[in-house]
Amino acid sequence: MSAISESIEFLTKNSVKTIVSRIRERNVPGLIQFALYSVCGTIATVFFLGTVLVLSKTVFPAYPDLVVAKEPFKFLGFTLFWAASTLGDHGITIGNDAISDGIRAQNLTVNSTIAFFLANTVAYVTNILLVFKQGRYHPVVEFFYFMFVSAIAFTISLFAGPWLIKVFGLPTNVAILTNMVTSMLLNFAGRKIFVFKS
Repeated sequence: MSAISESIEFLTKNSVKTIVSRIRERNVPGLIQFALYSVCGTIATVFFLGTVLVLSKTVFPAYPDLVVAKEPFKFLGFTLFWAASTLGDHGITIGNDAISDGIRAQNLTVNSTIAFFLANTVAYVTNILLVFKQGRYHPVVEFFYFMFVSAIAFTISLFAGPWLIKVFGLPTNVAILTNMVTSMLLNFAGRKIFVFKS
């Protein structure tokens, strides 16, 4: 309750100019800092979803209404497909052969991995602009730690969803929401404690 009252007092007793200047200095109550962190996370999430969508519709097809324009190729031991174009009422095809659900799932994994690194770069930039202070480590090391903390939280949330469904019988959307909140809290704590200056 003190965090809420501290945040309300900060917002009501300061002018907009003072609030903005203190945000730039990262001199704000913890709850407001977490709210700013949530804004950065929302931006990164939208970027992640947009990247997955674009890649899934253009580079590594992961939707059933796409037709592949070029031959498959091997990448890290996976057979992948490039240059998809939308064609209504058709499956993903090369010539006359439909791409299996396994290939679509594999392509979605590749798209999500690419999007994870790009979205975390966006998250890093927005976090250093709005939330955290740099300087604890060299910028390259700081970025590596930032990505490492994100990867740990991502991995935990990746396994937590199926576990919540199996053990507690939670609906899929509730498990996804729980994963997102847990991942956000783990990322915030890890970045605040281990990556950036407090």
